[in-house]
Amino acid sequence: MFFRKDIFNTKPAALEPEAETAEDEVRNPPSDTRPVYVIGDNALTCYLAAKLTDAGHDVIVIAGKENNLSFSTNGISLKEDSSLKLSRYKFNTSFWIKEEPKLVIIAADAGHVNASLAAVAKDKIGAAPVLCFTPLKDVNYIEAMVGGNLFRAFFDGYLQQNGQQVFLYGRTPQVKICKNVNWEKENPFPDIFSYTGLNVGYETDTVRCYWEFFAPYAVGSLLSALNNKNLFDITKDKQLRDQIPRLIAETAAIAAEGLELDCEPLVKKLYAAPMNYRFPLQDEINAGGYGEANLISSVLMNAARSAKIRFMDSSLNKILKQIYNLILV
Repeated sequence: MFFRKDIFNTKPAALEPEAETAEDEVRNPPSDTRPVYVIGDNALTCYLAAKLTDAGHDVIVIAGKENNLSFSTNGISLKEDSSLKLSRYKFNTSFWIKEEPKLVIIAADAGHVNASLAAVAKDKIGAAPVLCFTPLKDVNYIEAMVGGNLFRAFFDGYLQQNGQQVFLYGRTPQVKICKNVNWEKENPFPDIFSYTGLNVGYETDTVRCYWEFFAPYAVGSLLSALNNKNLFDITKDKQLRDQIPRLIAETAAIAAEGLELDCEPLVKKLYAAPMNYRFPLQDEINAGGYGEANLISSVLMNAARSAKIRFMDSSLNKILKQIYNLILV
């Protein structure tokens, strides 16, 4: 387990300005010089762009007007618990895909992904693979926009953004890439993600991967938002902690789709949340937003309908109602 100097702070401490970080070792630049486009303006966008930059790729971030300017002029600082490095990055930015890429990454929040995809043109993407990290249940409409080379991807890690500062809490994150129906023997991702430091794995069961990601994400988000407490603090309160296994089991039952999810590792994942980590929904509720709540609600309600489970009577729905009441206050 890794500990920060500011581990008892409720919010990430401000970082002192630092010099640009040089590469730790000299590496040959990637032979494929086409750019990697990362679409989004959140912590995951910054983190993936930073790691791909470390690996020597030409990374271009597509974000909103304000963040495009900020990423290219002010940049971001990245602090990782798993190392002593404090790195600073400035990214090349654009408002659309201008040239054929070797990879496109969609990392936008669910509430902003549709607007972000306005920057995407299928003819510009060509045959490049497209990784979608946005946790939508149905991405068929995205595939229609970007072409048949779309892959689902899931990020298992604890990222937090505070202005221009991005924090990665806890261990080195894992990325799961799900093989699509057009998967070929030639896997393009190992070369692209070489030297990024990311643990990248490949899966064939997209539905299982989705629910193994979404179940703890939804339960952690709902509990922390409702109680306005970090998940770490919730696990120290027996009454709140005891809700976690029940809510995970309820989510697993709703998931259905022929799945038999193993709930124990999903519960353990929530119990092991780093001290300072806050789920996006907790911050969003405090700011009067509702995009994350809408995402979680729609996924759970649609899944319950498909599984022929009465969602209105569930504990999950009761929590969602309370959260919407908080938003409306």
